[in-house]
Amino acid sequence: MSASIFLLLLATCLYGEQVAGDQEQEHLLVLPLVSDSSPPGDAQLIFPAESDSWVVDNCLAVKMVAQIKLYPNNSNIVITKNIPALAKVSPTSSCSYMNSTTMQVITLEWSETDQSSEILARNLSLYFSLNNTIPPKYMVSMVTSMNQLSSKKVLGKMSSGQNATDLESKSDSNFIRMTTTIMNPLQFMVPKNRSFLCEESLTVEMMAELITTALFPDGTPDEKLQKAMLTISSFQFDAFRPTTLPSPQFQPAISCSSPSATDLVPIMVGCSLAGLVFFIMVGYLVGRRKAEVKGCATVVEQG
Repeated sequence: MSASIFLLLLATCLYGEQVAGDQEQEHLLVLPLVSDSSPPGDAQLIFPAESDSWVVDNCLAVKMVAQIKLYPNNSNIVITKNIPALAKVSPTSSCSYMNSTTMQVITLEWSETDQSSEILARNLSLYFSLNNTIPPKYMVSMVTSMNQLSSKKVLGKMSSGQNATDLESKSDSNFIRMTTTIMNPLQFMVPKNRSFLCEESLTVEMMAELITTALFPDGTPDEKLQKAMLTISSFQFDAFRPTTLPSPQFQPAISCSSPSATDLVPIMVGCSLAGLVFFIMVGYLVGRRKAEVKGCATVVEQG
């Protein structure tokens, strides 16, 4: 009987831990984890220096190692782009995106030179949303990126009213626009006044479109492409932070690999139920033992 009680207690506590783990996946890490190992031929992630972090007016700080895998056309040829440690914070970054006190965005921009010495622009934007619940929490709500494929000047006809023989120089740029749109559910929820920290590799899928400005100057997609993949590791962000906090410093972090305080509740409930079952079983055994002893004593007296 003691072995049965032990197994019952173990199963009940494990059930509480399983519920906690399920809640952690639902509220903290909805995105799939991937291995740090990469297939042969992939570019290696470039780690920024320990003191390097990207900060927006001291209200938003981000530190990460990231790369984007994208398809420049509908073939199976994949391009891997690292976000360099020397990427700059774009002036379009904002502590109050679209004049909202519950949205912040950081945009990192950099450039690369291709084989024909063309300078091509790149950027990556992370959007954060604040949920003023009790207690207030914030999370990543959207990710966007742009990867320029080519940029050159072409000659075209002047606008109407000019001689048809006159030519003007126009910009012909091809680039890939990527976005998650507003994510549902929102990702990496963390309480306000805390930062998020994850050393493991996380992946984010983004829809991708090819834009050709010569054909569609208004930015209308020319062609839908295969989904791009953003991989992030050594990821730490600290949004909606007090502006008085020293710039290189992050607020106390919540790790993606450890359960939050709310995850301890199911474990406590499970163990409480296990304790209740234990005391019920003990009471049953004690009562049964007393009944047996009393029965034996009655038999002896009658004898």
